[in-house]
Amino acid sequence: MTKAIQNRIDAINDMLPMVNQSNDLATTMAESTHASYVILTKPIEVKNQFVYIYEDKTYYGYGFDKRYNVNKTDGFGSVDQLKYDLSIIKRAFNKLIKNQ
Repeated sequence: MTKAIQNRIDAINDMLPMVNQSNDLATTMAESTHASYVILTKPIEVKNQFVYIYEDKTYYGYGFDKRYNVNKTDGFGSVDQLKYDLSIIKRAFNKLIKNQ
């Protein structure tokens, strides 16, 4: 796993307690015409080459993959998809924290 991905995961995990204590929910407009919620139930975990994102499965949730393989280069659950999903989470969390 690259240092950039690990730094992004660490930043998201550091923001998670502040986001969970907020009265509002983090939202994103990525790939949609209406807002989707970004609700993580626990910190992102890294186990060997796999990265696990645990989210609340609500109707209006974004719908992240649960497991990503950083050795896989394209398709669902790949490192490219992981980078994109981490950027969505980080932008939504930053926006929520900034607007508090």
